Amino acid sequence: MIIEKKYVEVFKKNEINGEELQSLLEQRKEKKIEFLLVDVREQYEHDNIKIDGVDMLIPMSIFFDKVVEIEKYKETPIITQCKVGGRSAQAQRNLRQMGFKTVINLQGGISEYKGKTS
Repeated sequence: MIIEKKYVEVFKKNEINGEELQSLLEQRKEKKIEFLLVDVREQYEHDNIKIDGVDMLIPMSIFFDKVVEIEKYKETPIITQCKVGGRSAQAQRNLRQMGFKTVINLQGGISEYKGKTS
């Protein structure tokens, strides 16, 4: 898969904003890029509202029990998101320590995300 230069640059960032995530989700839908969007909020929060395009829920309260579900994605870019960005930043640090290569935090979390939710 050939990735446009502007998206290679985005995947080098520590954090992205909601507009950047929207653009990445659109590009992924068109099969131009690959990444995993991981919600680290709790189940009840996820059930209430979620970003359309979330691939997996790994709540921080059981993070170390569930992280094995994404073990095979260590080479795939991962974007973490929560409500305002704190828990997802913690998940980002944990994933990097576990050997995941590219982990990006959604700045401001779902609270600042203006894209499609359900």
